[in-house]
Amino acid sequence: MDLQLILDSVKETSDLSQKYFLDLGNLFPSLLNKEISPSLRNLQAVIKELSENNEKSTASEKEIFDNSQDKYKPFLDQLNSKIETLSELDKFIAGVKEDSEQMELIALNAMVISIKSGEKGQAFSRITENLQRLSNDMFQYSDQLLAEEKQLIEHINKLKDIFSGILASQENVSMSGNAGSQGIESIISSISAPLSTMDSDLGLIYPPIQKAMENLQLQDIIRQGLEHVTACLHEVKTQTEVPGSDEELDSVCFNIALYELCVDVLNDIINYVSKGFVEFDENWNDVTEKLESIKSQKNNFSTRFLDETSDSGENVAMRLSAVIGRFKEMMDGFNSYHLVQKDLLHVTQSINEKARTMYTVFGNLRPVMSRLHHVRILQQIEVAKNEAIKQVKDSVTDMDDLINSSNLSLDSMEKLLSVFIREASNLLVEFNNSITKDNQSMLDLRKEKTEFFDELQITQKNLYEIIAHFDVFPEGFDEKCRLVAEDLSGINNLNLKLKKCRDNLSEQVKELSSVRSKLFAAKNISEWNIKNSKFSEIINHFTITAHKEAAGKIGGFEIEHGAEQGEITFF
Repeated sequence: MDLQLILDSVKETSDLSQKYFLDLGNLFPSLLNKEISPSLRNLQAVIKELSENNEKSTASEKEIFDNSQDKYKPFLDQLNSKIETLSELDKFIAGVKEDSEQMELIALNAMVISIKSGEKGQAFSRITENLQRLSNDMFQYSDQLLAEEKQLIEHINKLKDIFSGILASQENVSMSGNAGSQGIESIISSISAPLSTMDSDLGLIYPPIQKAMENLQLQDIIRQGLEHVTACLHEVKTQTEVPGSDEELDSVCFNIALYELCVDVLNDIINYVSKGFVEFDENWNDVTEKLESIKSQKNNFSTRFLDETSDSGENVAMRLSAVIGRFKEMMDGFNSYHLVQKDLLHVTQSINEKARTMYTVFGNLRPVMSRLHHVRILQQIEVAKNEAIKQVKDSVTDMDDLINSSNLSLDSMEKLLSVFIREASNLLVEFNNSITKDNQSMLDLRKEKTEFFDELQITQKNLYEIIAHFDVFPEGFDEKCRLVAEDLSGINNLNLKLKKCRDNLSEQVKELSSVRSKLFAAKNISEWNIKNSKFSEIINHFTITAHKEAAGKIGGFEIEHGAEQGEITFF
C-alpha cells in the first residue's frame, strides 16, 4: 500500500480522535454542573411555600376553634340557671295573681253586704270598689309581668339558638378550613415523596459521569501514539539503493524495524482504547440507566399529578381547584358567621331591655300594693265604727292576710328580679366581650384566609405554568447526553481504523520481509546487523520500552531494561 495513503489514514484517525475527545472535554464539564430544571425547582419552591402558608393558616384556625364549644359551656350553664331563677319568679307571680283573685272575690262579697246595708254601707261600698279596682290592677300587672317574663325567656332561648348558630357557623368555617388544609396537606404529601426521590436520584447520575470523564486521558495516549507512528513513517526510506548492496539491505531492515515499531504502537493503542472504552461504556451505561429511570419517574409523575386527562384522581391542578372551592365555602361561612353575630348583639340588647321592662312593670305593683294597704286601713276603720257591716269583719281580716301575703311575694320577687337583672347583665357583658374578641379573631382569620386564598390562586396560576413546561433536567441535558453517546461510539469505532492501519503496516512488513529474505539468500546469510549508525539511532529514538530488546537485536546493539512491560515511554 502506498505510504502516503497510510499516513493519510493515520492523520484521519488522529483528527477524529481529537474531535471526539474535544467534544467530550466540553460536554462532560457542562453535564457535571449539577443543574436542575427550573420547572422542578419552581415546583419544589411552590410546594414548600404552600406547605408553610398552610401550616401557618392551620395554626391560626386551631387557636380559634379548638375547644370553642367548651369555652362557652359555663355561659350556657349560667344562662340556664337564670331561666330557673325566672321559674322561681313565676311561683311568686302566680301567688300574687291568686291573692288578687281572692281579694277581688272578697271585695265583691263585701260590696254585696254593703249594698244590702243601704245608706249606712255606702262609705264601705266606695272603699270596697277601690279595693276591687286595685286588686284588678294588681292582677293585670301580674299578667303583664308574666308576659314580659315569657318574652324575656323567648329572647334568652333565641340567644341560645343564635349561640348555637354561631357555634355551627364556626364549625362550618372550621370544617371548610380543615377540609381545605387537609386537601393541601394531601397534595403536598402525595407529590413530595416522588419529587424527593427524583431529586435524590438526580444526584446519583453525576458520579458515573465523573468516572466516565476520567477516561479522557485516553486522548493523550492516542494522540502521542499516533504522533510517533507518523514520525516513524516519515523516517521510512523510499529512495532506491543499488540492488544487492549493503545499503539496500540496511534500508530494507531499517524500514521493517520502523513498520514493526508502528505495528506495536498501534497494538498498544488498540489495547488501551479497548480497555478504556470498556470503562467508558460501563460508566456511561450506568449514566444511561439512571437517566432512563429518572425519565420514567418524571413521566409517571407527570401522568399521575400533572396530566389533566388522567383519571387517577391525583391531578394536582384539579385537586387544588377543589381546595380553592373549599376555601370559597369558608369565605361564605365567614359571611354567615357575621350575620349571626349581628343577630346575637341585637338579642343580647333585647334581653337587657326586657329585663329592665320587667323591673319597670314590677315597679307598677308597688304603688298598687301601697294603695291596697291604705284601703285595707280604711276598711278596718269603717268596719270598726259601722255596726251595719260588722258581718264583713272576717272578710276584712282575710283581705289583710292576702295583702300581707302579696307584699311578701313582692319583696321576694324584687330580690329575685334585682339579682337576676344584675347577674344577667354582667353575664351578658362578659359574654359580649368574649364574643366580640372572638369576632375580632374571626375577622383577623378571615383577612389571613383571604390573603392565603389570593396566594392559593397565584399558586394555581404558577402551577399551570410549571405543568406546561415541566421537566427534570435542565434544557439541553438530553441532547448533550446523546452527543456523548455518539462520541463514545465514534471512539469505539476508532479501533476499526487503527486495526486497518495496523494491518496495512503488517502487510508492508511481510512484503519487505520477503525482499529481505531474497537479499539474505543472494548474500548467503541468515541475519544482518544494520551498518548505518544513523539508522540505529533513529530506531533507538522511536523505541517503545516494551519492545526495546527486539529493536536492539534489529539494530545490532544491546538495550538496558527499563520500565515495566506495557508502559509506553515517548521521547
